[in-house]
Amino acid sequence: MILNVTNITMRLIDGDPEGIRLCYVEGKSLVMIIVPRDKLSQAEHLPGLPKRGVYFLLDEDHGNLSKVYAGQTVQGLSRLDLHKAKKEFWNKAVMFLDTETNIDRDVLDGLEAKEIDYIQDHGSYVTDNIKNPKPYVSPYKEGTVNSLHEDILFRMKALGFDLDRQEREPVAVGQKFHTKRNKIKAYGTYDETTGQFTVLSGSQVDLTRPIVKNHKAEQFRAERFSGMNGVVELEGDLRFGSPSAAAVFCLGGSANGWVEWFDDRDRTLNDVYRATQLES
Repeated sequence: MILNVTNITMRLIDGDPEGIRLCYVEGKSLVMIIVPRDKLSQAEHLPGLPKRGVYFLLDEDHGNLSKVYAGQTVQGLSRLDLHKAKKEFWNKAVMFLDTETNIDRDVLDGLEAKEIDYIQDHGSYVTDNIKNPKPYVSPYKEGTVNSLHEDILFRMKALGFDLDRQEREPVAVGQKFHTKRNKIKAYGTYDETTGQFTVLSGSQVDLTRPIVKNHKAEQFRAERFSGMNGVVELEGDLRFGSPSAAAVFCLGGSANGWVEWFDDRDRTLNDVYRATQLES
């Protein structure tokens, strides 16, 4: 029997298995470094580390991921200084670094975009990435990007940071959702059997943003709040045929209700209902 074996070398800084760790895979030049937030300054003094690559900021507890952010760096570990000052959620960073020879600008941009797309489409954690970069990647370099991506996923899983892990939980009956955009505080519930969404009394409605591409909906809102402007409160519950219609009513403009309504765990309506159905 022929065994397919992958050799992984782990270096524990100060011998601490919960501290700074360096991970190498035989035959690969990519260096993986795991850095607890409180040990960042110590990690920045490690010698000989390359400076180009991608990284993940994790809100992590023994492998369970609650929130993830992905980005790129050409500054190595010092890139995390800004995130430590501005992003409070993460307690651990995982970086994948190599030289400019192996990760040039096109590969770096393509790899970052691939990681962002991946964490937004997988797992049951929340992602902190707002934008989805769409760089051009030469067909001659797509293979390199894909190979690096697979190596990253393999190492993340091998060290217990499974970006694919799904935490399956039942959806509570009458579970309340809320909006986040433009600081409008609107609340509602979704009826899975009918597809209807009910906006609850006391929810805020932003009249400063007119509804676009739906004259009838804008007229309905204007009639209900005749003579009023600014941000107003809804008196009485109001039922809509879809989550998007409810979101448009509250937020104005145009809106996809499946990604505008969030539960108390910061999951979108899409994450709670549609993603669960796809897993079944």
